This record gives sequence, structure tokens and C-alpha cells, in this order.
Amino acid sequence: MNEYLSSFVTGFAEIISDKLPQLLPGTKILGVWDGLVYYRYPGDFKKLKTIPFLNNTFAVLQFFPKKPAFAAMVSAAEKGRFHCLIDRGSFRVRFSKENQFASVPKALAVRAENAVRNTTRLRVDRVSPQTEFWYLIRREGMGFYGQLLHKRESTEKNLAQGELRPEFAYLMCCCAQLGKESIVCDPFCGFGGIAKQLAKSFPFRKLLLSDIDGGKIVRLQEEALGKNSRVNLSRADALSLTEIPDQTIDLIITDPPWGYYEQIDDIGSFYDEMLQSFSRVLKKGGAAVVLSARKAELEASAQKGGVPLYRRIDTLVNGKKAAVFVLYCQS
Repeated sequence: MNEYLSSFVTGFAEIISDKLPQLLPGTKILGVWDGLVYYRYPGDFKKLKTIPFLNNTFAVLQFFPKKPAFAAMVSAAEKGRFHCLIDRGSFRVRFSKENQFASVPKALAVRAENAVRNTTRLRVDRVSPQTEFWYLIRREGMGFYGQLLHKRESTEKNLAQGELRPEFAYLMCCCAQLGKESIVCDPFCGFGGIAKQLAKSFPFRKLLLSDIDGGKIVRLQEEALGKNSRVNLSRADALSLTEIPDQTIDLIITDPPWGYYEQIDDIGSFYDEMLQSFSRVLKKGGAAVVLSARKAELEASAQKGGVPLYRRIDTLVNGKKAAVFVLYCQS
């Protein structure tokens, strides 16, 4: 049975440990660290590419449990006879230490290339290869020698400012207890990142999407979301949500403004009003999953408004420190 190594958004290790075996039956988790999961899977490796929250995925050729050095790892690769899942085309070798590319002596890099050439039909291409062989040393003290099977193509260059990456939006949805009868709301739906993941991969009965920017609503209406009979789109102010009756929403999943890209004079007051609005429309026991980089301000507003904080997941969004908050409505 093959072993694999996959990266994911930092902070979500607990969710990955729960969700990965559900999506890949037969998976056994061998280790989870911040942003990295090591696991055994008996099925076709091509299935791994379909998992929405995995980024780079490697076939593990050798695991080094204790404080490896690159020279020793290359020596082990020279002695080994590894089964490579991608055995034709071109390759290059990369070295990474503590999530940063590392330089090594040229002679060592050539030895690492020869270790691949001697046991596969692959040819060296240091510029535009079809696969890669990585030597990774983690800050936790272990190392891996693996073959890169696929990487999630970066979509950030195609995203609008403030738009969530699809894998991040998916993980936010995993924080909510969604069911086939759930009535869900995203009152800051923006470009629809969260909504698209909900519609594609999660159960719900009704999804209410709104934004104060009418142009964004028009854009979503013209896309597939606008043709989904379970989705309702409207222009609305999330600080009041006047079109939604009291205590009718099971879950809110949203990415409200942080006050970095928009002009908000007092983010604390903004969050006060937002949570008052959420508390009004949520059913008793309903929950709000909220992303914010203004962590202190959001927590202060929750405490002031009597909205219990159930969970906080510290993470990074485009390199900026942020957190996903799960808040419960008790009223």
C-alpha cells in the first residue's frame, strides 16, 4: 500500500484528520503536522487530485524519522530501489528545509539526480519538468524523500482582491455542522467563494446569499449559482438583514470585511452590529462560522454581545494572520 504526503492550509490539522478518511475510504493517517499530513491509501493515486483541500501531494519513497541531513537522505536514495508512480517523462530534484527551498552543493544535487536516473526512465529537466523529487526536512525533526504527484495550480493571480481560495472556502464549510435540512446564509457573499463550495460539496436545504454590493449579486446571478433552485440571491446589508425573519437560519458561513481593503472607520462597532444581526436571524443553537484577521476586535465584540466562542482556528490568508471563529447563538 502506497504512502503519501500532502500539504494543506495551516491550522486545519484536526479537520484534515477527520475529513480525509471520509473522502478516501481505507486511508490510515500516519502523522499530521501543521500544514502537512502523512497517510497510507490503498486506492488509485489519481483520486488524491480530487480532494478539495489538499495542495501539493507526494508519493513517499522514504521516511526519515529523526533529524536527517540532506547528504544522508541522498545516500539512502542511492541505495534504494523505489517504485515511482510517474516513471516516464522528465524530472528535477528539489530540496526544502522548514518550508523554504534550500541550496545544496552541486555535487550532492547531481548525485540526487543520478539516483533517479539509475532507477527510472525519467530524464533530467531542471526548468520545466513533468515531475519532481523532493527532499524535505521539517522543523519537527523528521524528513521525507518523495515524488511530487500533483500540485494545486495557484489561483491567487486570478482571484479578485479579498476573494477566498477554493480550498480555504471548503475548509470553512467543514467547520459547520451542515445537514440536508440546513438553512444556510452568507451575508457577505462577495464573489461567491464560500457559496460555490457549499453548492458543490455540502448538503443543505436553502442557501441565502446577499451582499451590499449589487454588482456582485448580478455577477453571481449570471453564474451557475443563479440557476440553482436552492439558492436565493439578494442585495442586502448584513448589519440588518431586514429581509430575513427572526430565528430562521441554522448556519451562517461568511468572510466579512476586515477593514483593510474597505473603508471602515470603527471595525469594533462594525462587528458589534454584525453579531447583533447574526444573533437575531439565527435559530437557538445556530452557529456562525466567521473569518477575520481582526481577531482581537471580533472576540471583543462576541464577548460584549454575549455570543459564545466555541472554536478558533488560527491560520493564514494570503500570508496574513487570521482566524476562523465558530460562534454559537444561545438566545
